[in-house]
Amino acid sequence: MFFLIILLQTFLVGLVLPWLAGLHASIHSSRTRIQTLEASPAPLSIGQAFNPIYAVLWEAPLAALRLIESSGPSGIRGARVQPIFNQAADCFPEIYDGYTFSQWLEFLEETGLIVWSGDKAKLTPEGQAFLTYRFVTDTMVPS
Repeated sequence: MFFLIILLQTFLVGLVLPWLAGLHASIHSSRTRIQTLEASPAPLSIGQAFNPIYAVLWEAPLAALRLIESSGPSGIRGARVQPIFNQAADCFPEIYDGYTFSQWLEFLEETGLIVWSGDKAKLTPEGQAFLTYRFVTDTMVPS
């Protein structure tokens, strides 16, 4: 009987406990990954740009994209766009609180609307199409 107890303990220590430890680490890793995904650095989402409820929140990104577009193919320095971000952050502190100008630009880049060339931002073809589509959808069409 004593031999069976020692065998059972060895089995638990050797196989079951490492498996439980691995399971715990996996669950912790999943929670960390989910929290990282939930804590997105962007205060906006691209889908909101086409929702009239969020239109006012997209005024600043649209102004920035128009400014970048106006710079032509050479692009524009990020610092020239920063006053647009600052004004939006002042108007909507509940949206922009905790977000930096760099994160805001990263959002525009990650959504494919701008691209960096050296220290200058340029509008991508997707960014150009976005501005064109937004312009068309923002206009009133007679019925």
